[in-house]
Amino acid sequence: MKKLRYSFGLLALALIFLSSCRDTVEPNIPYSTFDTGAYLRTIARTSVDFQLADLGKSTFALTLEAVDIEDGATVETVEIMVRHRRLITGVGLEYTPKGGDAKVKTLSASDFAANADSRFLRTSFVITAAEALAAVGLDAAYLKKGDVFEFRLILNDKKGRSFNSSNVTTNVAGAVFYDSPFQYFVDVE
Repeated sequence: MKKLRYSFGLLALALIFLSSCRDTVEPNIPYSTFDTGAYLRTIARTSVDFQLADLGKSTFALTLEAVDIEDGATVETVEIMVRHRRLITGVGLEYTPKGGDAKVKTLSASDFAANADSRFLRTSFVITAAEALAAVGLDAAYLKKGDVFEFRLILNDKKGRSFNSSNVTTNVAGAVFYDSPFQYFVDVE
């Protein structure tokens, strides 16, 4: 019985000791001067492919929301880049233009506007298949089913920073809430 009382006393003492511990460390992060980034949340994507049989009506269209510390007001420009790729059997991927992406369109801060659904500024844009072809220097006769147009967005802010698919984290790019890949693929069907 004496051992039982002794064990119960030790258990009670341990519980009192553990429950009285507090974390008194305060963060040393200066939140008022904390540097934040920006991203472009995809609100709507109204096209997913270019129809080879009807290139004249084929488009790539997005509605984007600029998310930053000032509700989208730090955005200066958004550059829309494009390149064409084709898988060649036995060779690999062939890209056009060979040197990298070609600029197809630039959105300015004035293209972003307030909306009723969110506090962040939004914009929509449409790029036709003809505009994408002209940007990469190809004509419609060159296209085949299975080709892909890769569109990349580069957000430039008023602080001189750029945000794009190469410096975005996987959480921001792929998470449902953020949905900001900065990169979109349009198949040729």
